[in-house]
Amino acid sequence: MPSPRKKLGKPASDIPVLIKLGEALAQRRRDAGRLQQEVASAAGVSRSTLHTIEHGGAGVRWEKVAAVAQALGLTIEWVEAPEKAPQG
Repeated sequence: MPSPRKKLGKPASDIPVLIKLGEALAQRRRDAGRLQQEVASAAGVSRSTLHTIEHGGAGVRWEKVAAVAQALGLTIEWVEAPEKAPQG
């Protein structure tokens, strides 16, 4: 069975939180030694959708992101963000 490549691609959006989420999911998948197709199949999404998620693409339904996370042994939790200091 081939091993996951360590290739990094160009982000699919300019939304920092989606890029960070995608990078984290991709790293988790690579650390587990799993191929995109394997994780996509386990999550019930296409390999193309997983690729889009891993590259921070916008427009992917949240239930698909949650399914990918679950296939990687993760859950999504919402935490309160720290307050930002006023600028000016």
